[in-house]
Amino acid sequence: MTDFEGILNHQIPIYGVLGDSQAALFGQRCTNFGDVKSTYGTGSSIMMNIGSKPVKSSNGLITSVAWRINGQSNYVLEGNVNYSGAVIKWLKDDLGLIEHSAETEEMAYQANKSDKTYLVPAFTGLGAPYWNDDATGTIVGMTRKTRKNEVVKAGLESIAYQINDILQLMKKDTGGQINILKVDGGATSNNYLMQFQCDLLQATVKIPNVEELSVLGAVFLAGLQLNLYDEKVLQAAIEYRSFEPKMSINECNEKVQGWQKTVSLINI
Repeated sequence: MTDFEGILNHQIPIYGVLGDSQAALFGQRCTNFGDVKSTYGTGSSIMMNIGSKPVKSSNGLITSVAWRINGQSNYVLEGNVNYSGAVIKWLKDDLGLIEHSAETEEMAYQANKSDKTYLVPAFTGLGAPYWNDDATGTIVGMTRKTRKNEVVKAGLESIAYQINDILQLMKKDTGGQINILKVDGGATSNNYLMQFQCDLLQATVKIPNVEELSVLGAVFLAGLQLNLYDEKVLQAAIEYRSFEPKMSINECNEKVQGWQKTVSLINI
């Protein structure tokens, strides 16, 4: 019970409490084993539901509690990226390559497709799964033809590469596949980024028509405890638009290998 430290004139019951990332996972209805979501904020939180038994990661990921409902706990594998949406802010505020974040999509599409520039935004070290606070950022692979559009494209792609690193390790830890990735956060409006993420994972990426998934998750949990609605209602509460893979597996593997080689240069 709470009166919000005297703000209310009487106490009201609390029917649900969730952390930010867990609430987004619940709001996305990732309630079954293997369900995955990624949030694209300043950083990124990637979570996979691993069911009622905790699984210890062998690949540098975190095992934590998703939620506990009616005495039954659910657990997650989790990885966090320090710089995802903040890369776009860096391109705008510090490099001055763009005036608005919305410009990055068209610039990435206009960039030279054969350009092999990689940007690793380790501005505050590398988070999961490397956990290297001493790593510093780098840009490699530039040529005389690398210009503003190509650097912006590399910045967008760095977001997807970092998230893909974590998703691939989740697959290793659980021995399963990821067929659908549910995403949320401001950067999901960037079609180039979402298609590239979809291609790297070789799985469907689904974007909800609701922006505040964390708030929605908390509302869903409280509503279930109050018996205001059932699971079928929640499943129908969100509509999605989807991306499907277009890039060949060989091209995808080549790009990922280039990324991993670049990361290895600073992760020492």
